[in-house]
Amino acid sequence: MNPKFAATLIIAFAAFFSTAVGYHYGLFSRVELLAYDFQAKQIRINHPTSDQVKVILVDEASLKSMSSIAGRWPWPRAIWSDLLEFMQIGGARAVLFDVLFLERQDKLNDTALVNATHDFGNAYHSLMILKEAEDQQSNQKSTLGRALPDDLVSQFALRPHLGSLSQDSFNNDYALPIQGLASASKGIAVVEFSPDEDGSYRRTKPLREYQKNYFPVLGLAPFLDKQTQITFQSQSVQIGDKRIPLDESGNSLINMYDMNKIETYSMSGIFASLQKIRQGNVENLIVDPSVFKDSIVFIGASAIGTADLKSTPMHHGAPGVMLHAFFANNYLLDDFMRPPNKKITYLSIFLGVFLTAWSVAFSTHLRFRILMPLLLVGLYLSYAFLSFKSNSQVEIAPFLIATIATAFLNFGYLSFTEGAEKRRVAQLFTQYVSKEVLDEVLNHYKDYLKSSSGKKVEISVLFSDIRGFTTMSETAPPEQIVEMLNVHFKVMADIILKHNGTIDKYIGDAIMAFWGAPVETADHAERAVLAGQEMLEGLKEVNRILKERGFQHEIRVGIGINSGVATIGNIGSEQKKNYTIVGDTVNLAARLESITKEYKTPLLFSEYTHERIKRKIDCRRVGNVTVKGREQAVDIYTVAPSS
Repeated sequence: MNPKFAATLIIAFAAFFSTAVGYHYGLFSRVELLAYDFQAKQIRINHPTSDQVKVILVDEASLKSMSSIAGRWPWPRAIWSDLLEFMQIGGARAVLFDVLFLERQDKLNDTALVNATHDFGNAYHSLMILKEAEDQQSNQKSTLGRALPDDLVSQFALRPHLGSLSQDSFNNDYALPIQGLASASKGIAVVEFSPDEDGSYRRTKPLREYQKNYFPVLGLAPFLDKQTQITFQSQSVQIGDKRIPLDESGNSLINMYDMNKIETYSMSGIFASLQKIRQGNVENLIVDPSVFKDSIVFIGASAIGTADLKSTPMHHGAPGVMLHAFFANNYLLDDFMRPPNKKITYLSIFLGVFLTAWSVAFSTHLRFRILMPLLLVGLYLSYAFLSFKSNSQVEIAPFLIATIATAFLNFGYLSFTEGAEKRRVAQLFTQYVSKEVLDEVLNHYKDYLKSSSGKKVEISVLFSDIRGFTTMSETAPPEQIVEMLNVHFKVMADIILKHNGTIDKYIGDAIMAFWGAPVETADHAERAVLAGQEMLEGLKEVNRILKERGFQHEIRVGIGINSGVATIGNIGSEQKKNYTIVGDTVNLAARLESITKEYKTPLLFSEYTHERIKRKIDCRRVGNVTVKGREQAVDIYTVAPSS
């Protein structure tokens, strides 16, 4: 057998089996989640929503404006009875609370909410169905596995006509609304979601099971009752006349929407309008109750203090209630996403591997060796995007990884056998660190090789992000966006490298850099802040160049800096690793960058950075903030303007 033919077959079979095994054990799941999110952002952003679904949010304005009446969050329950009064005036079809009322507050407030729920007649309240671990240390008798109250089961539990829901584990605990609230409700629904392994929320079990009793999630509740016919099938559940596709774990992918397309109202506007109505003034209301006529209204929270913000494919900090609103839209519009077919995924891996191996190994011209794998990838991505647009997910990551790995292996083999010249890594590395840092690393190679396995270092981290980039990318041609990013990154990278920083990565339109590693420096905080200042000045040069090239938008950025201890090392999979930093220090820097727009200050750094530079750089305190992911508030600063 021809050695080249044999080697090509060996490479193809090795790539196929390794990718198939990796896929079977979920090694590419995180990459696939990123691919799913990208498709959702591109394809679902302009998808229409039902005008029947509306959302009322407890936002920051609500907490502030109602603090004198309702006090601190959580509010007295009589407040919610007022809301139901407003919904009754407006003639809402259903009101669904993504707010848990699990513990008694006081008799007056609890009774007010129960009575208002009963009088309205179309309110849905929430419960939780959980799987809890047994407490081995407790001497108390376990309450896990206790039966649901008979009246709750008889009034609300659903029974499937046929089959059962696939369960990874059995639920053994629950949390119910306060006494009397469930029986006064039109329905009871489950509100908790489980995130995917990357922390984002994309799916839910439409029906939750507890001891063979089923309860809908909040987004489905207004469409179901005990008379609704429910049939479980191998890959779907039939609810009435709607078929909801399910994956092998019984989950349904929630088709996302741009939440700006959901008609949303602030609680503060609702209550201000109710007060005017009670005073007999029905003119010039902030919110006219008639807008809720025949609507399905979800009640939730978006204020940071309510702790109900969730990361979704299209929004990093969406109110959790939006997931229920999205799922309700899915049902109303029959807009359900079909999960991927594993047989198609395995077939795509096989075709990608063998077609790539053959084209690279036996094409006579280099351009065909390069273009054929790219053509395969392009065709497959087009197929996946068209399928996604038709509400059918096709997995992308296994095919891409298999195809790219096969191409690289074949090119590697050809390079070795045909004597291709070796490329110098140092030349590439200079794109990420300054020449001085690179020289230091190369001069002490063994020390840095040992540290690459991971160690704690004190560093300063900088995140920079272009403001309004999404709007730019939607209005400007793609080639102009690429040109803009290249100009911006060139100027910013030069400044970072000038201050001996290390460019960790480019994340879309953002830059992540750090100081203090791989070469330890005592003045890393000062270097980071000085670099941040110069980056803001460098925007003048960026915008000058872009204006000369006919770019219409002026670039502005937000920069966040934090200092502290982080873990550094070679992090990643066997296929790809990156010398990078992780830890709370990094997360806080990213959070600070995200709030620069809110504080209208382009450069923000934490009190930890300020402590290290306050004797060298004049600073101004901006405020005190509790950022997402941290319980403890942190002081934030910026550089004081020169007098």
